[in-house]
Amino acid sequence: MEQNQNKNNEVLAAITLALHEYQGYTMHVSESGVLTLGNADTEWNSKLRTQRQQPEHKF
Repeated sequence: MEQNQNKNNEVLAAITLALHEYQGYTMHVSESGVLTLGNADTEWNSKLRTQRQQPEHKF
């Protein structure tokens, strides 16, 4: 009987927390939604790591 009561308490706690978050009472950090893209040299685009000769651009 006591195990059944414990499960009921856990279910009630989960429902309460879900409703609490649904209503917006959580303290989340609000993000601006803006992505900043830049040309940063990394190992992925490093000129020193390329295995072939780069073509010349003639404009």
